Amino acid sequence: MASSSSSSAMNSSSHHRPGIQSAKFKHHSSAWLVHELLKRTDTTNGDVSLFHYPMTQVPYITMEEMQQAFDELASFDSNQEMPPEYVERAQAEARSRIHRIQFCWYQFRQFPTLTHAYVNIQHVDIRQNASLTSIDSIITQLPNLTSFNLSDCPNVRTLAPLASVALSENDATNGEYDNSRRNNRLALKHLWVRGCSLSNMTNEEWANVFEALAGSSGPLERLTLSRNSISYLHGNIGKVTSLTYLFLEDNSACGSNGFVIPEEIGSLHNLRFASLCGNNIMKLPRQVAHLNPNCDVYLHRNPNLRYPPPQYQMSIKMMRHFFHQERMKIFRGSVLLIPHLTRARWRALERLYQPGGSGYFGCKERFEETVRRTSITYS
Repeated sequence: MASSSSSSAMNSSSHHRPGIQSAKFKHHSSAWLVHELLKRTDTTNGDVSLFHYPMTQVPYITMEEMQQAFDELASFDSNQEMPPEYVERAQAEARSRIHRIQFCWYQFRQFPTLTHAYVNIQHVDIRQNASLTSIDSIITQLPNLTSFNLSDCPNVRTLAPLASVALSENDATNGEYDNSRRNNRLALKHLWVRGCSLSNMTNEEWANVFEALAGSSGPLERLTLSRNSISYLHGNIGKVTSLTYLFLEDNSACGSNGFVIPEEIGSLHNLRFASLCGNNIMKLPRQVAHLNPNCDVYLHRNPNLRYPPPQYQMSIKMMRHFFHQERMKIFRGSVLLIPHLTRARWRALERLYQPGGSGYFGCKERFEETVRRTSITYS
């Protein structure tokens, strides 16, 4: 019965776009959803993959329905009629081996509570969710998340919840840390944020987010901030010294200064790969030469990038060479300028204090005044 209903729903859903409610789709029972969850559970790899499920089956499952399914799975009764392999996957011991869950095309306003059903979730993959506006419901229940993929969720407008993990609920708005929760820092190793709308994040929010990422116990090794409509990278990125891969692409900043790369990027000494393509970068800071010389840097699709010149943009080694040459030109110019300044000073002093010069008359008057006072004193 379940298979026939799902196949009919699949056929009818193929003519509708996801996110548009249709009268043909019905709310599904939690038992049916539990069955579908177990069908897509791989206990060997520790994975629950609902990646293409909404597109190929029924895309109009509400968050409340999914929450009810997780609740029922947490209190699973082994006497339910179900294939033996599904019963095995539903056991608490089997569910404890699940560490990754993937969602795609689910239009949830917030993330359902699942830690009572899957107690060891460390990896969450969310994509194409236009209804999600905040990641707070994910971060608060999964503070030990090591991998988080947030892609194409255009109504997510801030990453500030990442910085509130170590804040108490009462003091989070005031920015005051609660000593009892100081150890509740992030555990992220990999963070992908693509296709969100982060242009309105404040400078302070970015500063706090990078502070939290720098303190991650992961530590953070891979960071993606692509297609998020941001115009600059905050200087606190330099505190995330554990970073080895940085993907910062296609933000297409439109300001007069283009996309701004901070000087602090030179502090990322462990960086081995940086893709800065398609951001309308106009200038790189000289500190980029402080990166590891073996770091691969990609700067394609930045047509207005003029500094360093295009012929030196291929590698960190070439950028170092350019900046070194520039410094040497300044140094050589300074060395050559010093003798000229010394000679000019002596010529000025000579003209000033030679007989007839203004300095000469000033000194003569001061000398005569001193002699006059001395004579009056001794007389």
